[in-house]
Amino acid sequence: MALAGREDHVQALREFVDLLMKHIMFAAGNAASTLVFNLGLGRFEPVPGDALSQGYFRALNRQAAAFALLADLSMMLLGGALKRRERLSARLGDVLSYLYLSSAALKRYHDLGSPEHMQPLLRWAMEESLGQAEKALDKLLDNFPNRFVGCALRVLVFPFGRRHTGPSDELDAEVAALIGRSKGDPALEELLAGCFRPQAEGDPVAALQRACDLLDEAAPLHKVLHQAIKEGKVQPASGQSAIDAAIESGALQAAEGQRLHAAEQARRAVIDVDAFDKAQLLPEHGKVR
Repeated sequence: MALAGREDHVQALREFVDLLMKHIMFAAGNAASTLVFNLGLGRFEPVPGDALSQGYFRALNRQAAAFALLADLSMMLLGGALKRRERLSARLGDVLSYLYLSSAALKRYHDLGSPEHMQPLLRWAMEESLGQAEKALDKLLDNFPNRFVGCALRVLVFPFGRRHTGPSDELDAEVAALIGRSKGDPALEELLAGCFRPQAEGDPVAALQRACDLLDEAAPLHKVLHQAIKEGKVQPASGQSAIDAAIESGALQAAEGQRLHAAEQARRAVIDVDAFDKAQLLPEHGKVR
C-alpha cells in the first residue's frame, strides 16, 4: 500500500517485485518445510527439551509449517473471498489457536525443568491440541474450493495420513486418576494450580474435597472391613450397618468405626440426590411444577 503512493513508479515497481519474490520464496520454503517435516526428516532438526518433549516440538514445527503454507495459499487463491468463506477462515483460526495452546504447554513444561510428574499432563495436552489442529487442517483440505489444489496440498500436509487423533482412552484414564490422588501430590497440585478451592461449609466443591480426603484416609479401614466380611467375621443383621456390626464383633475399634462413619456420611452428602414426598409431586390447582 505504501508503494502504491510513491511518485517514482519505476522504483516502486522494483521494490514491489522484490517484495513479491520474497513472499513467493517464503511460501515455497513453507511448502518444502511442510513436505520435509512430514516425511520424517525433521527428526534430524535440533530441538530443546527431553526425550518426550522433543517429539512434540518437532510435531509443532510440522504443523506450524503446514499452517503457514495453507494460510498463504488460501489468501493468494481466494483473496477477499476467504473472509466470506467463514468455515475455511474459522478452521485456520482453530489451527492457530491449538498451535498456541501446544506452545504454551511445551513452554511451561520446559520452563519447570521437565518434571516427571507432569508428563501425563503434557502428553494429554499435546495429543488433544495437535489432534484438534490436524482435524481442522483435514477439514480445511476436504473443503478447499479448488479440488486439484486441495488434493495436492494433502500430499504435502498428510503424506502418511494424520499422526495425532487425540488422547487415547488409556491416557484419559491416567490423567483422570490424578483427581483421586491425595492432597499435596505434585501432579495434582500442578493440575489445580491457580484454581479457586472453596473451604466454606456447605459449598459443593468443598464438600467433595472433604469427602475425598476422608475416604482417602479411611481407605485402609475399608480394606479391613471388607476382608472381615469376606471371611465371615462380620455378619450384619437385617438393617444393621456393616460398620456397627464390625465394631460389635471386634473387627474394628470404636474410633475406627467413627472414622468410617464420618467418611461414609461425607460421601453420601456428595452423591445423594434430592428426595421429594409423593404428595409434593401431585398436580394441584395454581401449583407450578
